[in-house]
Amino acid sequence: MSETSRLEARQKSAEIKKKQASSLANLPPSSLHISLYIRSDPPLPNDFHWAFYLHKGTSSAPGGIKYHARGIGGGWIAGHEATTGIFTENFLCVIIQIATIPLSAHEHVDEIMRSYDGSLNSIPGITCRVWILMVLRRLIDEGFVRCDIEELEKDCFEFGNEHSVTASANVQPRPFVESRVSS
Repeated sequence: MSETSRLEARQKSAEIKKKQASSLANLPPSSLHISLYIRSDPPLPNDFHWAFYLHKGTSSAPGGIKYHARGIGGGWIAGHEATTGIFTENFLCVIIQIATIPLSAHEHVDEIMRSYDGSLNSIPGITCRVWILMVLRRLIDEGFVRCDIEELEKDCFEFGNEHSVTASANVQPRPFVESRVSS
């Protein structure tokens, strides 16, 4: 690779990082999202890894927390971690805003997100999507998210399918959209 090519690659990388940081900064503070990740290349319709992302979005906490369930070997584990790089994650397809969570409720929402951690492997038919839908039911029951679960699931599939080809091509930054069915 020539010196010019290396310089161009570094410049492109810096531009992408700047766009990703701008996307993160433009997420509404205290917003709750479902993030979808492609699982194959070429992407298959309706085939995504599902996660929640609670964006803190303050100057002291510029990122948020990603909550998800992952299949490891023959079992499932909870994977909840703070991140300032949701837009830099591999295979990210789209981030879908589903609610705004009052700052005073973040701790309670965190408890809800972790409520199935000890029993993941006893849930019949567990997948990351099944886990999302179970947690979503609790968030709806407690008034944090307002939507019909089946309509939100359909909305997420539509957004995921719409953006999966560009995710496969690693077009950056990845899109942020608002759900058409939740408030």
